[in-house]
Amino acid sequence: MTFAALVRFLSLVLLPALAIAACGGGGEPSGEEAPLTGELREMLDEVAAARGLEAPTDLRVQTVAPEDVVDVYTGLIDEESREALQEGGALYQLLGYIEPGETYWDVTVSTAGLWTGFYSYEDKTLWVVTEEDDVDLETLSDEERATLAHEMLHALQDHNFGLRRSGSRTASTLDGGLAWRSVVEGDAMLSMSLWRPHTFLRPAGGVDGPVLLLANVGQEPMDPQIERALLFPYISGEIAMRRLVDREGVEALNQLYDLPPPSTAHILHSHLLGSDWLPESVSHLLPVGAISQSLGSGWTEMESGVLGEFHLVNYLLGKRPGYPWHWGTYFRAEDAGEGWRGDYYRLFQNDEELVLVVVARFESDPDAREFEYVHQEALRGEAAVEGLYTFVTRDDGYVVARIAPVGRTVFFAIGTSAEVARAALAPLVGG
Repeated sequence: MTFAALVRFLSLVLLPALAIAACGGGGEPSGEEAPLTGELREMLDEVAAARGLEAPTDLRVQTVAPEDVVDVYTGLIDEESREALQEGGALYQLLGYIEPGETYWDVTVSTAGLWTGFYSYEDKTLWVVTEEDDVDLETLSDEERATLAHEMLHALQDHNFGLRRSGSRTASTLDGGLAWRSVVEGDAMLSMSLWRPHTFLRPAGGVDGPVLLLANVGQEPMDPQIERALLFPYISGEIAMRRLVDREGVEALNQLYDLPPPSTAHILHSHLLGSDWLPESVSHLLPVGAISQSLGSGWTEMESGVLGEFHLVNYLLGKRPGYPWHWGTYFRAEDAGEGWRGDYYRLFQNDEELVLVVVARFESDPDAREFEYVHQEALRGEAAVEGLYTFVTRDDGYVVARIAPVGRTVFFAIGTSAEVARAALAPLVGG
């Protein structure tokens, strides 16, 4: 699996109510697969009419018992993707999302049991998690009916716009993948309110408000960084899609499936949706050859790409609970991302050693200094200043190396030691 394919996969699997496209063997569903007939067909037609889209004729529904969700959901993952998930995780480790040694597969398995519904656009089937053996609207709870409607909306999106094709247009980076997913989930959230104005579920993880995160509300609180990544497409995506539709009409939303937004900045600053604005390309500021030479023999670049405004701010927020983009919660880290104009990262490995080097460019010099100040405040641990470098060892053992902003550009590195972090930055600062 190529890195681009893995990133696109992660944008679906790590944030999954819309299930991954890849299908393989796996767990057994508890209910019989059934075509939509009677009341289910009427419900689909109602949802389609509210959204103004044509309803598919080949949609199928299955039920899954809560105890079988993990097996059924992970059973949709093909072997190649499974292996990539089991071997990956370094980026999220270095950003602090997961613990050293954890993998993307660990996250997938640990969150799969939370989902109350998912849709696979490979075989045009949606699943509802319920103790019932079939999908009978009379026996489904309000939560289960809302979940069913939400997944029907994904089926409508797929039928009318082609989700596989749409996602492949921009989901080659973490930032682009999350932006695309925010369109898909934000559209579904908005359309739910059009279908039934007062239909909503409380989100998981202790966050309160009118949000349908398709997860069990009785779960234990999860890691704040992972939780924010899970919530982003639903909360910020819905806000952005609503503002777009209010401003330009539903056709502007439909067009996002053909021309998805290239960055999460478009979601956080919804006036950018449909505009010609593009993030700056800054990959040339991280010359792979020079960094590899500075690191020395044995180092290999594992991956590279764009983190984006959301992931940079989420990194700064760290383990602080809360969601700063909604409900009046304020964190200065949100301000640190306001002037984001582009970024790039490269991740290198040498056996057990890892280092992530990041460049981020902002609109102005003061914006870059604001990011640096918040970054300094966000890092908890004793700082050691050595020449141009400031090193902080985090609680998880990884070392963050910072240098002063260069105009409106910020560089930093996170590694398994101060030595490798310094070596990754050295060719960028001349020593």
